[in-house]
Amino acid sequence: MPENIIKIQSLPGIKRDGTRFEGDQYVDGQWVRFQRGLPRKIGGFRSINKYLSEVSRALIGYSEDELTYVHSGSASVLERFYIDNNNNTSVISDRTPLTGFTPDANNMWQFDVMHPFGSGETTKLIAQVSTNLGSIVNNATGALFYGQLTGTAALVPITLPVDGVADGGVVVLGPYLVFFGSAGYIGWGVPGSVTDLSGSGSGAINATGQKIVQGKPLRGGAGNSPSGLFWSADSLIRASFVGGATVFQFDTLSAESSILGANTVIEYDGIFYWCGVDRFLSFNGVVREVPNTLNVNYFFDGLNNAYRQKVFAFKVPRFGEIWWCYPRGDATECSHAVIFNVRENTWYDCELPNGGRSAATSPSVYRFPLATGVVPDASAIEFRITEAGDFRITEDGDSRVTEESQLDGYKLWVQEIGVDSIDGIDVQPVLSYFETADISMPVQQQVNKAIQVLMIEPDFVQSGDMTLEVHGRANARSPEVESTPLTFPDVEGILTPQQQVLYLKEQRRELRFRFTSNAIGGDYQMGLILAHIQPGDGTVIG
Repeated sequence: MPENIIKIQSLPGIKRDGTRFEGDQYVDGQWVRFQRGLPRKIGGFRSINKYLSEVSRALIGYSEDELTYVHSGSASVLERFYIDNNNNTSVISDRTPLTGFTPDANNMWQFDVMHPFGSGETTKLIAQVSTNLGSIVNNATGALFYGQLTGTAALVPITLPVDGVADGGVVVLGPYLVFFGSAGYIGWGVPGSVTDLSGSGSGAINATGQKIVQGKPLRGGAGNSPSGLFWSADSLIRASFVGGATVFQFDTLSAESSILGANTVIEYDGIFYWCGVDRFLSFNGVVREVPNTLNVNYFFDGLNNAYRQKVFAFKVPRFGEIWWCYPRGDATECSHAVIFNVRENTWYDCELPNGGRSAATSPSVYRFPLATGVVPDASAIEFRITEAGDFRITEDGDSRVTEESQLDGYKLWVQEIGVDSIDGIDVQPVLSYFETADISMPVQQQVNKAIQVLMIEPDFVQSGDMTLEVHGRANARSPEVESTPLTFPDVEGILTPQQQVLYLKEQRRELRFRFTSNAIGGDYQMGLILAHIQPGDGTVIG
């Protein structure tokens, strides 16, 4: 059989479940995504030169007047800073409530924003905290707080109509502040008010038997707005505005649903996606399973289930992605992510950088996702607006001072910016690679011959050097054989005709190609790569 030219391309996505040999998707990858069905490197990340004092358990970002205000809730502190469109940041302000708040290692936070509903009103941050980190269905004592969203003062408590009823979370279904928790409790306050939860127009219901752990606004249509969705441990409930003394009507959309963690729910273009305890689910009028034949076993079998409440979701709309970050294996913080690409309708995964991430948010106006790290930096220098000697913020004008302290700080990261890992003056490459599905003459042509590769014609939108390796084996159970990496530069680096293509002489009966970028400034988008092949020997045993 003479020399042939074949196209090197697999189906989009990275297949982790089942065997490598039986699939048509890429079989391995790190820090790679898919666009137009082809691999490209995920963007870089840059640390912000401010440090949180503790591991963040929730982030919220809200943009106003060219600034994005970010709040972070952790075990014993609520912190706030803003970031401008040039990634410059303010000092971090301590907004921890002075009363009604108890520091606890199991504290989890939920945030929402209440927009003004009258003259003289300001946009307010609503914060809920409860000791839910260790268990999704515990009976805890929840607390609500509020404050001016752009301000720096400590948040103040919101008096609950019944103690402990906000141990699940909070959501704003404007003009109603809605809070929820154990035994299916859902309560709402007086319309337009963040402090009056028991006056005329307020109400409450036990919508189900299990604890409500998450709530999201839902478009309700004419006459039914505001509406919302509420997730309990075993059901999905819809609230629809009906007015009158009833205010909200509740109906159960699914009594046999599940949710892995309170922060696994995310809305993408009006459709809600979340992790159940054993599958991925969505709601777009009805509850449906999100098909995943690539890494559903990889995710659930690898998840450290003892820390399921630390799993969180965020989205990267530019590339159509939803990320679920989770602790894998023995990790106790989120170390990996599985990614569902809504646009490409495929799944892939990656290991998270810098030891992992603990929380993330994708503000609608600020163009990059923001995420928080899990590894403390002992050299962190913190600048905080504080009251001298007290580390508490004060609104007392000129008496407010900026103090400097050295402590173990946790970094904030701007994701999807540039192509490198930039931490102050330290610039490091970001390792990114992908490996194709097997090419096999016994499968593609029903001929018992190995494939011998003679030459590769790379086609990339590329910056920085990349390498090619040939992987494979003689049969599905034989040892893996990896070639020596061959380096090919970007277009700007091509000096000779010999550098335009890659010459090699490798053969495998089951053969794969791995392309890697690991250079400072390295980036790539795959195009149409051609391989020159011919039949090799017929050895079945390696």
